Amino acid sequence: MDVWKRFGEKEVSHSMAHYLQTVATLKREKGHARVGDIADMLGVSKSGVTSMIRSLHARGLVSHEKYGCVELTPSGSLLAERTESSRRVLTMFLTDILGVQAQVAEEDACMIEHLVSPEVSVELLRITSFLRSDHPVAKQFRDAYHASPRSCAEHAPGACDMCGATCLRESLVREVGDAPLKVRA
Repeated sequence: MDVWKRFGEKEVSHSMAHYLQTVATLKREKGHARVGDIADMLGVSKSGVTSMIRSLHARGLVSHEKYGCVELTPSGSLLAERTESSRRVLTMFLTDILGVQAQVAEEDACMIEHLVSPEVSVELLRITSFLRSDHPVAKQFRDAYHASPRSCAEHAPGACDMCGATCLRESLVREVGDAPLKVRA
C-alpha cells in the first residue's frame, strides 16, 4: 500500500492525541479529568468532548462513566506520553538544531507529533542530543550549518546538487493563495 494511503491508519488522529494529552495534563494538575475540564482546556463543547471520549473508549484508550472522571487506560497513557515526548523532541530539534523560531517550531511539532514513528523520534532525540553537546565535531557541524547558504541565490548557479533546475527553497517558501509565509531570509 502506498504510504500516503496509510496516513489514516495511524494509532490516533491529531485530535485524539490532543484529548489524550489533555486528560493526562488534567490528571497531573488537578488529580482528575472531567468532561467540562477537558472542554474548557481545549476550547470545545462538552458534547464534542463526549463524542471524542466515546471514540477513544471504543479504541480502548480511555474509560469513562457517565458524569464521572475520564481515565486513561494503560495504552492511552502510553500514547499520551509518547506523543508529548515526540513533541518535545521535535521542538528541540527544530529550535536548537535547525534554528527555527520557537512559535513555528512548537506549531509544527504539534502538527506532526503523532505521525512520527517511535524509531524516527528516537533518532531525532539521538542526533539532537549529540548536536547540542560540547563534542568538537558537534560544534564544528553547528558552525558549518549556520554558515551554509540559505538559498540557491547565495551560491553560483548550478552549484547546488540538491535543487537541479528549480531552487527547492524558493518553491517551499513561495506564497500560495492569501497565506503569507514568514521565513527567514
